[in-house]
Amino acid sequence: MTQVLLGVDAGTTVIKAVAFSLDGEELYKHSLDNAVETPEPGYAEQDMDTTWEKTASVLEAVVDELDDEDEILGLGVTGQGDGVWAIDAEGEPVRPAILWSDGRATGQVDRWAEEGVDEAIYDICGCGIFAGSSVTILKWLEEHEPETIEAIDTVFWCKDWIKYKLTDVLCSDPTDMSLPYIDIETLEYDHRVLELTDLEYIADSLPPMYDGDEVVGEVTAAAAERTGVPEGTPVVSGFFDVPASAIGSGAVTPGDGSSVVGTTSLNQTVMDAPNVGDEPVGMTVGLGVDDLWVRFMASMTGTPNLDWALEEIMAFDDFDLVEMAVGDIPVGSDGVLYHPFLSSAGERAPFADPNARAQFFGLTQDHTQAHLVRAVYEGISLSMRDCYEHLPYDATEVSLSGGGANSDFWCQMFANALDASIDVPEGSEFGAQGAAILAGIGVDAYDDLGSAVDRTTTIDRSYEPEPDKVAQYDRWYQVYRDAYKATFDVWQQRADATADLEALREEADD
Repeated sequence: MTQVLLGVDAGTTVIKAVAFSLDGEELYKHSLDNAVETPEPGYAEQDMDTTWEKTASVLEAVVDELDDEDEILGLGVTGQGDGVWAIDAEGEPVRPAILWSDGRATGQVDRWAEEGVDEAIYDICGCGIFAGSSVTILKWLEEHEPETIEAIDTVFWCKDWIKYKLTDVLCSDPTDMSLPYIDIETLEYDHRVLELTDLEYIADSLPPMYDGDEVVGEVTAAAAERTGVPEGTPVVSGFFDVPASAIGSGAVTPGDGSSVVGTTSLNQTVMDAPNVGDEPVGMTVGLGVDDLWVRFMASMTGTPNLDWALEEIMAFDDFDLVEMAVGDIPVGSDGVLYHPFLSSAGERAPFADPNARAQFFGLTQDHTQAHLVRAVYEGISLSMRDCYEHLPYDATEVSLSGGGANSDFWCQMFANALDASIDVPEGSEFGAQGAAILAGIGVDAYDDLGSAVDRTTTIDRSYEPEPDKVAQYDRWYQVYRDAYKATFDVWQQRADATADLEALREEADD
């Protein structure tokens, strides 16, 4: 008989379920794509019922793989943070979820920045406001969909919706609620945020909070029938995917660095006390477990920059061929710079600007497709460095996961750009593993995060910085940073001009 912990990771585009042994081995896993709908340019939504059905399906597939004598000890859920996932009094979604990557509320971000509301909120919760923040989207709904606001009974997040469908329990945890509803030091609700945003009526819609390793309920008979997970299986509160991935990759000691290069480029450090920095940007999250916090900078887009470049510029399907083509180009791509701000919602770290856009800089007729793609690799790497420059502690060791960790070429570039050892843990599903570890603590299979990580985490390979390349990236990073700072006003002008052009076209059509 094998004792098993189940972990679910409902990411932005893929939902995964994994069965882990208590030693952290990935026994079985299944995944399904979960499409992001874009009903209008800049919008990002998902059907909540579809998200649950796909979660139930991957759980069912994993459970089917287990032997009859295997014992499922507990289940943990993690998922994408931010956005708005809301249900009515009958437990039904009031509308499709609006995701963290949605850009419709950009104008509200600008207004709150002008009024100083963003800084006041940051002082309370330690989290910067951006277009995909819960309060920002709720404010947009208040103006554009008042009937949706009227129907809301509970506001929570992706993982909380899935937990509700599993257990019939309405709850969240301090990590998700840090964005932005709680005091970062006490980890309790602080309704000053709602007062600052004139959303006081939302207070009654915020669910109870439980620490991430706390058992909040059990799998119901209906959920058991749908998922195959035995009725009565304990389910813990969980973390959202950023801190869950840190735990799953082994970062649980103050000073540890952890990066996930995937849909976003996520960079974080573990802390033993809240440290919100000097500027209202980035996010500080209290775990509510083992007296730990994490501070992170999450760029809006990570590997999608490279996906776009390969499809639109180089048109190679084979990454080995791509990296052979760009590998001989020196640091700095022979003078081509790329800023990886590809999201239509702008950028949120290490600066917040809803008008930020990706850009190449320094092109001449001598540059090739390979130069452009090399610049994209470097731009994402320098964006990671930029995030770490704004985080507490000097991370000399970074645990790396996500799609970017699959490339030896890129991992070495990360080590050189960050001047840090890059450690790639064994395994692949670190968000789900973090969720499963919390479940293990909740059912007393582990004593605490430290002992759980010691038992479940093994480093697969490491990359050390190369001093000559480090010096070159130090110099190139200065240009990277100064170039985007010089573009702030131009981004605003571009946004204004784009709106003016659209108005002129509409006027001409009339």
